[in-house]
Amino acid sequence: MSQVYDTYAPLVATICTHGFKGGFRGFFDPVEREDGQQQIFAAAFEERARLSYDGLKPYSAFLRGIARNVIRRMLEKRKRFERTPEQVEAPERNLELDALESEQLGLMRRFRQGVDTDPDKTILNLYYVEGWPEERLAAHIGLTRYKTRKVIASLHKQMVKHMKRHGYGVA
Repeated sequence: MSQVYDTYAPLVATICTHGFKGGFRGFFDPVEREDGQQQIFAAAFEERARLSYDGLKPYSAFLRGIARNVIRRMLEKRKRFERTPEQVEAPERNLELDALESEQLGLMRRFRQGVDTDPDKTILNLYYVEGWPEERLAAHIGLTRYKTRKVIASLHKQMVKHMKRHGYGVA
């Protein structure tokens, strides 16, 4: 078993550090990383796991499967005990901020009404208002992603100029 451990420890360390496909990007905390490595080898050295290895597939593939299962169990366990943030009361509304926000919304509404070409108006609504990604937007309109990005950049510049003309600096 010590020879197996020495041979495959770098593989398991890589899995715990860099993760695997399927959403796991590795453990950031060194303590969790070390715990993961030890749990993976403990699961691999259990009698049931040793008996289930058929010897036909490479042991590294078998060990990767065990690692995935162990890490998923660890993440599920961590989620179960994760604390949820306390509900914080909303601060009292400031009338001045409300008026400022209302004025900015009005400016944005006027900007949207001022955009008159069809692809620009469609892109403005779908990208900025509905939140569509560029790929979906390009496919929907029938433009290339490059052309769609160019229109989005142009709309952004126009919007910034519009806000600055009316006294709002845009970060």
